[in-house]
Amino acid sequence: MRNMLKSRRGSAAFATVVALIPLMGAIALGGEAGTWYVTRHHAQNAADAAAYSGALALSCSLAASSSVSSCIDTNTFEYRGKQFAAQNGFCNSGDTSYPGSRCITSMPTGTSQTVTITQLTTWNGDTGNFVQANVSQQQPAFLAKFLGLSTVTIAARGTAKIVEVTNPCVLALKDSITFQGSTTVNSPKCGLASNNTSQNSVDFTGNGLNVTNVGTISGAGGCKDTGGAQCGKAITFAPPSPDPLSGLNAAISALTPANFTGGSCGSTLKAYGPATSTTGPCYNTTWPSGNVTLSGVYFLTGDIRINGSPTISGTATLILMPPKFLNASDTGATLTITGNPTIQLTALDSVSTTQVPAAMASVVGLMSKLLIYDPEVSSNLKISGNSSSYFNGITYAPNADVLYQGSTASYTCVEVIAKGVQLSGNSYFDNTGCPASVMAHSRYVRMVP
Repeated sequence: MRNMLKSRRGSAAFATVVALIPLMGAIALGGEAGTWYVTRHHAQNAADAAAYSGALALSCSLAASSSVSSCIDTNTFEYRGKQFAAQNGFCNSGDTSYPGSRCITSMPTGTSQTVTITQLTTWNGDTGNFVQANVSQQQPAFLAKFLGLSTVTIAARGTAKIVEVTNPCVLALKDSITFQGSTTVNSPKCGLASNNTSQNSVDFTGNGLNVTNVGTISGAGGCKDTGGAQCGKAITFAPPSPDPLSGLNAAISALTPANFTGGSCGSTLKAYGPATSTTGPCYNTTWPSGNVTLSGVYFLTGDIRINGSPTISGTATLILMPPKFLNASDTGATLTITGNPTIQLTALDSVSTTQVPAAMASVVGLMSKLLIYDPEVSSNLKISGNSSSYFNGITYAPNADVLYQGSTASYTCVEVIAKGVQLSGNSYFDNTGCPASVMAHSRYVRMVP
């Protein structure tokens, strides 16, 4: 018996068993903590998806509320945020009706989830429009109870910002926006944009370019620079800007001579509507030579040429009629400016239904501040200005590549929207005075820390 009591056989095994108890507890607690980590990872995915999708919905509604475009999604940003959180397995308890939801209808005992989607105007010192998603799951603790935890709350937050690319004063709808020669562009209150998706959607060509005083330069594709380090100024692969004046194309293309009760104006240049006492409901087939003072809305057909050095002035809107207006062989109106004319044209602040054919009554709102509408296809429209000449208004040529050599004159509504735009010379752009309905906008959403 005495020898048995003094024996130390098996003591190591006993010590090992004693030591394994806390070790196994630590491993089990680590396993429980591992499940928390996995849940936290899923919660973060849900929060990020909810914030991003909610911001997309809010961006759409902001565009619609500013009358820039319509929004086909009628759901609120809160709904979209909660829908995408649900698709990632997180819902407010009992709220599992969202399409594609992966939330279970009955949570385990003691487990609950919360999802909140909020709009913020500031975040981390930055101002703007933000959507923030907070998701959490509260669940019972098991081995963690030995650490004094009866429940564990696992939470995650995602925040997305709606970034608005400075609304462009120059918008190339299909082709590149090109800067050539020693070009100086000033547009401090608006931007320059191209919807072209090629690698040279923004194309800097030449030396001596000065485009530092510009809101933003953006392209839906890449940037090409053969003259220096200009591409660092450009936002590449940006979302395209919708054409704010596209509604004019169908309305004007549908016009026929029958819509003009007076027919042709003959050899006298006349405006449609009561702009002057000599106007009548007619369209113009000729352009007079020499000096011209304009007033009103002019519908022009044929080959319009401004040659030599006349002075063309006044307040007007010039509508170049599209092909087949007169007959099946009509190739459409063209506008050619040669020589050194002095052109001082300002667009009408607004156009009334009495200044257009009745068939255009629904689109007169798009004609505010419209200076030139030119539907020519694959043409090159040249707009030139200098210290004494200016084009004060919106030039809209959806099917033409426009060479714009503007002036440095400062006006509050100078825009160019065309198939493609080539900037050369000195130009000043500003659209703060343009109606909101004719401003092009582009927004994108990005996650922020």
